[in-house]
Parts: sequence; C-alpha cells; structure tokens
Amino acid sequence: MFSWLRKSPSQTVRAFVDALNARDFATVERLLAEDFCIIDNSNKQLRGAAPAMELFRRVAELAPDYQLHVSDMAERGEDVLVSGKSETTSTEMGAATQWRACVKGGRMLEWQSYSNKLTPSMIAQVTGQRS
Repeated sequence: MFSWLRKSPSQTVRAFVDALNARDFATVERLLAEDFCIIDNSNKQLRGAAPAMELFRRVAELAPDYQLHVSDMAERGEDVLVSGKSETTSTEMGAATQWRACVKGGRMLEWQSYSNKLTPSMIAQVTGQRS
C-alpha cells in the first residue's frame, strides 16, 4: 500500500475515539490489534482485543452517556499523547484525562489512561477483577 494512503497514528487514534463515542463497536474492533492492551489510571491491565471489546460494551451499558473528548494530540513515532476528558453522569468514570496510545500499521496496540484525580480502576469496576 502507498504510504500516503495509510492513516497516521493520530488519525487511527481519532478514528478509535470517534468509534467508541458512536458505539460503533465493529469499527473499534477492526482498529484493535489482536494483542491490544488497555491500561487504566490505576495501572490495571486488560490484554487482548476480545476482553477489551467486552469492557467497551460493558462501559456503554453502565454509562450510556460516556464520551471521550479530545482537546489535543501529539504524535511521536508510534506513540500518540492525547489530552482531553471523559464525560459521563457516572462520577466514578468522568475526569480530565491524558491518554497514551501506541499504534502500529493502523492498529491500536495500547491505550493507557492517566487521570488527574484518584478514581477507582475502571477495569476492576466493569469486569469485577481484583488486583
């Protein structure tokens, strides 16, 4: 494929966020690498595209108004730093946030959240996982 036809890592991250906000889970799934890893602000990890998709669907059920709002992105190689906030009426899930995404070949390899406030682990809340 011609390099000018490939999405940049920032374009892939934007497509990922837009698909999550639209609850377009088919697109989200297409954007994830098989070994995708999500890391929440408590440093809890969930590895694999299938478990991540379960998490995204469950968040949509628990907080139907959950939205990610991006205010700025900076790309450095495969890493994209994202500033913004997550908004929802669920007080445990909404916060001003920074994210770090790792993208390779148009696929999301990693999505890590950093919150400016102490909040419980989203992965633990949604999946029931402990430590």
